[in-house]
Amino acid sequence: MDATEYLAFLPLLIYGIALADLFGQWKRLLEPKGVYAPYLIFTVILTEAAVYNVFVYAELVTHLKNLSYHHYLLKLLPPFLFMLTINVFTPEKGDDTKAYFIKQMPNFFTMLAAFMATHFFYSFGEGVVTIALRSVAIVLVLVAGFTRKIWMCYLFVVIWFLSLFARADFTITM
Repeated sequence: MDATEYLAFLPLLIYGIALADLFGQWKRLLEPKGVYAPYLIFTVILTEAAVYNVFVYAELVTHLKNLSYHHYLLKLLPPFLFMLTINVFTPEKGDDTKAYFIKQMPNFFTMLAAFMATHFFYSFGEGVVTIALRSVAIVLVLVAGFTRKIWMCYLFVVIWFLSLFARADFTITM
């Protein structure tokens, strides 16, 4: 194991912990109190976002060579914020999913916007469409969180789906 693989372990571990929490929430969607469309939507979106971030981390590993500690901490920020986002997103067992989701919207969407904003730290040669969608999505996420407008959750499905197409051709070039 070289130094870059060693340094990649912690961020990937953090994403793995968050993914484990998310996968644990999928069973909630089979419970009567667990089925709430916006929660279901964000469970899918967050799961895909975690998988994508683990995937692109293979590209980031090459950027870990000759990295200062300060820059390494910056590389840890996105997975750490993602894990915090998942912690805010996931209700406790027995909680009413709808009530919890609506109550947590400001916290959840603020954390999600912060996580999304950290992706400006990296350059993957993303197209203008991806960057524009991310910028618009960050603003919309904050607005949705503080206004608690549920209809905006459905708008995120469209934005997320468009971002899937914008990211579809991303290839690891290790």
